Amino acid sequence: MSSFMYPRLAWQNIKKNGKFYFPYILTIVGASAAFYILLAMNGAKDLPENIRYSYLANFIFFGTIVIGIFSVIFLFYTNSFLMKRRNKELGMYNILGMDKRHIGKVLVFESIYTALIGIGGGIIIGIVFQKLVTLLLYKLMKFDVPFGFYIFYEGIGITFIFFTVILTVALLFNLRRIHVQNPIELLRGGQVGEREPKTKWIIAIIGVICLGGGYYLAVSTSNAMDALAMYFVAVILVIIGTYCLFTAVSIVILKVLRKNKKFYYKTTNFIGISGMIYRMKRNAVGLANICILSTMVLVMVSGTLALYLGTEDSINFRYPGDINIETRYRKEENLLNVEQLQSRITSGIEKQGYKMTKVNTLNSLSFTVGDTNNGFITDRNKFSNMGSRMLVFITASEYGRLLDIDPPKLEEDEILLYSQGRPAKGDISIDFSNADNPEGKVRTFKVKEELDSFPAVSDYAAFLLDISYCVVADASVMFNLSNEQTQAYGDYASPMIWEAHIDLDGTTEEKIACADFISNPENINVDGGAVGSWEWYSVESKDSNSIDFYSLNGGFFFLGIFLGLLFIMATVLIIYYKQISEGYEDRERFQIMQKVGLDKKDIKRSINSQVLIVFFMPLIVASVHIVFNFRLMKMLLTLFGLTNTTLTFYCTIGTVLAFMAAYSIVYMLTAKVYYKIVSK
Repeated sequence: MSSFMYPRLAWQNIKKNGKFYFPYILTIVGASAAFYILLAMNGAKDLPENIRYSYLANFIFFGTIVIGIFSVIFLFYTNSFLMKRRNKELGMYNILGMDKRHIGKVLVFESIYTALIGIGGGIIIGIVFQKLVTLLLYKLMKFDVPFGFYIFYEGIGITFIFFTVILTVALLFNLRRIHVQNPIELLRGGQVGEREPKTKWIIAIIGVICLGGGYYLAVSTSNAMDALAMYFVAVILVIIGTYCLFTAVSIVILKVLRKNKKFYYKTTNFIGISGMIYRMKRNAVGLANICILSTMVLVMVSGTLALYLGTEDSINFRYPGDINIETRYRKEENLLNVEQLQSRITSGIEKQGYKMTKVNTLNSLSFTVGDTNNGFITDRNKFSNMGSRMLVFITASEYGRLLDIDPPKLEEDEILLYSQGRPAKGDISIDFSNADNPEGKVRTFKVKEELDSFPAVSDYAAFLLDISYCVVADASVMFNLSNEQTQAYGDYASPMIWEAHIDLDGTTEEKIACADFISNPENINVDGGAVGSWEWYSVESKDSNSIDFYSLNGGFFFLGIFLGLLFIMATVLIIYYKQISEGYEDRERFQIMQKVGLDKKDIKRSINSQVLIVFFMPLIVASVHIVFNFRLMKMLLTLFGLTNTTLTFYCTIGTVLAFMAAYSIVYMLTAKVYYKIVSK
């Protein structure tokens, strides 16, 4: 055969198999474009060296790694499907006189064309859209938008080499496959696997256990720290359970239905169940992939969308005022005089010409305890065997001022209690005795009233654990508790905390300047003496720190959108290939059923119902995953300061509905290809 025939034949093959090759090439284009865009963004030379831009670098690096791994896995997956659909064609070439060496040369030229179009097109598209994507990311992260344009030549080289290696390895697998198979096997390749699938009880049981275990972890986790520790365990269990569900559990259910003779021996049910058994065997892995990819898209987009839209809520939760002051102190001889401290701070602000519109202060004590059925303990050696909880104490006068009501009247041994995740059970006790403090007392308080809610207390670390808010009679009770927990915890004891949250009338720059001014104790003459002593004095500006919040949350949202679109592309491609493969298989099955005398309308109705069930099954299972995932995701988002459950719920519902609409559109488009094949 002339050497000029190989490239010509390869090009004809690509055009002839366009319905298979075109989506494959689009996948290469999309993946290489995304890969180059992130490399180019990471290679920008004009990024300042500060924490805001370190967020950007970390997000881009993580996204590049994910896209690289995704590209390897998915391009091998699509290449495998492509070769499976071409088995008959390649076997026919062999029978007509082309030996395996000639076929191999044709495949080499096909790979060269695919690489040139896919990688070259991806790099060109990446260069064109890189600036637009950069502008979007900078807008989300509240960065100043640069106007320059550049081409990252190093990124072009890395992208070309990386995807060339992937396609070369895929080609080697194809050549090996051609080498080890004989022409008859290639011709029958599309029919391999038509035996009835076996009932895999062990895999089915494993699937049920894994899904049940993952769901149980999702509903039983009680706080954000536990959610962080168990989330990936739950994800792995659900992924394993999903594959087992589609590959084994579905077969078990269908065969159980088949054993019900009254149900099975009806025309529609007979055709439907028999067809579904074979469909699930051929499509189980693909359906599981669609389900997992759909779940990933829904989780990423809904979670990052809620995080970004809730940025203002997170900022307000973390910084209740324009200026936020925190002072930590202990009850010593030179006790901090919080009234004098507040007076000096407000005087210093006024002398600088700034106008305060609101001043809120709070004096509190908080420390961690072990949570038992009978109360709370301070023995850290036992914490690992039980839940941990944060106790927060404020006085009755502070509570009344926060709610603008008359202070509640409490005796020394009485409290008002609001407890997250733990209803009050009569009196509560705090055992301050442990190995380091064997003489510690057990303080018992009567719960005078169990509160339904509690005003916001800005202890940023507290939301990592469940919290019990306690209102005590006066400062002396709180100081006694502080002394007792100091004896119990020693160097690990928590100090008293005095906070001030001040709102100013002025511009953003003026508010930041005021915070910078009072952050230096010398500027307001807060240097001990009549004010007393403290361990920690810090001042934070809401406007200054809000930039970091938008940098972090905007980066997460960008990754959610960017990777979500990539996974959606993969989902659409799997669906498209599944519809094509089912179209060819159903065309032959349709003809056989007609030949044995089955009514054409019944056959069509049965096949249509099977296609709908198989197509939407991954979406239904993914929606169930999202329902169980919501609680874990809600708790994980609190680690970033988002406590607005309503916003998270609406973002999740909106994302699911939008994805369902897009999924249905994909079905309608790919169904046209399916019915076109079947009707031939």
